[in-house]
Formats: sequence, C-alpha cells, structure tokens
Amino acid sequence: MTATPRDLIEALGGYRAVAARLGKRPTTVHTHMQAGTLPTAWYDALCQMAREANIPEPKRELFSFLKIREEAA
Repeated sequence: MTATPRDLIEALGGYRAVAARLGKRPTTVHTHMQAGTLPTAWYDALCQMAREANIPEPKRELFSFLKIREEAA
C-alpha cells in the first residue's frame, strides 16, 4: 500500500532509483519524500512506474495539486 510519499518511493525501489528514472537528483526526490508531498509534475511518471511495478497507482492526495477555494456565501 502506498499511503504516504515514502511508501510509494520505497515501493518503487527507493529514492535513488526513482530519481534516476525521473532524471532528478536523489536529494530532490528525498527532500519531497521527507516533506510528505510530491510535485504534480511527477504524477504521470510515478503512475507509470507504479503500473510497471504492479503496485496501485498513487493517490492524488500525495501530490501538490492546486485545490480550489470554497465560494463565499
């Protein structure tokens, strides 16, 4: 189960392996993993990696998608 960014990254082989696949520095992936939110720009790539690894695709909540504000009444 990939309930947190750390769970997802570890299930995909660790932050160094994910960084290599994304073309990012390991410290970049590690920093986002530690922060608990992944960049939205990585969503499609991490979904593809999850499918390749036969694990569930990550939940959108793990990423920093923009949320709309509730309209004032």
